[in-house]
Amino acid sequence: MSNNNSLSTLDNIRLSRGTSELSDYFHRILIRNTSAAAKLINEDNLRFPSLFILLPQISRASFVRHLNPRNKATLMITDSIRSKNFSNFTHISQRIDVNAPEILKWIIDTSKDDTLARGEYIDILDCCAIILVKEYRDNSMLHSLKEIIYNRYKHGLFIYDLVWAFFECRDPNCILMLAEGLNSPDEKDVELSKKLLKFVPILKNSNLPNDILYNNISYWFRDNYPFIYYTGECFQQMPDPCPYAVSLSAKYLFKKVPDDGSLESTLTQTEIRLKNTFDTLDINSQILLSNYSFILHNQNIYWWNNWINYPISEQLRISVAKLGGKL
Repeated sequence: MSNNNSLSTLDNIRLSRGTSELSDYFHRILIRNTSAAAKLINEDNLRFPSLFILLPQISRASFVRHLNPRNKATLMITDSIRSKNFSNFTHISQRIDVNAPEILKWIIDTSKDDTLARGEYIDILDCCAIILVKEYRDNSMLHSLKEIIYNRYKHGLFIYDLVWAFFECRDPNCILMLAEGLNSPDEKDVELSKKLLKFVPILKNSNLPNDILYNNISYWFRDNYPFIYYTGECFQQMPDPCPYAVSLSAKYLFKKVPDDGSLESTLTQTEIRLKNTFDTLDINSQILLSNYSFILHNQNIYWWNNWINYPISEQLRISVAKLGGKL
C-alpha cells in the first residue's frame, strides 16, 4: 500500500466539490475513455471513501478487469460484507488473497478522516475493522480506529460496533489510548473518553480535573497492567459494559493473567490452593489482600514468599495493619 499522503485526483474532486460531482466526473471519463478512468481509480494514493462512492460504476464486469489488485480485493471484501452475515469472518477472509490484512488496513487508514453519513459505508468500515482485529489478530490500526470512533462521535454517528472491534484487540494498552482523550481541548473527546472508560474504578469520581483523571488512570494502569484481562462485554449487551477487568486473584498471586482471564492453567497446585481460599473471601478482603500482595512483592520478594504462605487469616491481619481498614 502506498504511504503517499497527497490527494489523488478523485479524492481532490470529492473533497472540494462533493460526492455527486465525483460520480458525475468519473462517469464522464468512463464513457469516453476506459483506460483514463482505470488510471484514475488505480492511483496509488486513492482513498477508500472515493472508491466506495464509485463502486456502482467500477463493479461492472466489463470494467473490473481494468482494476489493480488492491481495488479488485477491495471489491471482493465489500461484496462479501454485503452478501454475508458480518460475523462470518472466515467466509470473507477465504475469498480474498494473502494480502487481505494490507487491504483492510488501507480501507481503515484512508477512511479515518472521513465521516460519510451512509449506513452501508459505516457497516463496511466496521466489518473491516472487526475482521482485521478478530480474524487476523492485527492490532496495528488501533490508533486509526480510535480516530474514526472519536470523529464519528463528534458528528453524532454510530460508534458501538467499531468500539467493540477496538476492545476486541484484547490489549489493555487500548485503555491508555482512550485516556488520551481526557487531555483533549475538545469537550466531545473528553466526554467520550469518560463514557468508554467508565469501567475503570479510578474514574468513579469523574468530577476531578481532567489532567488529574488522566494521571490517576495512568497510575492505576501501571499498577494493574499484568492483571488486566478482556471480559468480552460490549455496548450491544448492556449500557455500561466492563470490557476489561482486573483479576484480583492474579494480582494476589502476582501472576500475569492470560487475555481471557483464565488463570488456572498457569498455576501450580500450591497456587491453585491459595486461589481457591482467596476466592471464598468477600470483595473488600480480596481487594485488600491483592493490593498488599502487589506492594509487598515489589518491595521484597523474600518477605512476600513468607507472607503468601501464611494462613489467610494471618495474611489479612498483616494487610490491615500495613494498609489500614477493618477485618
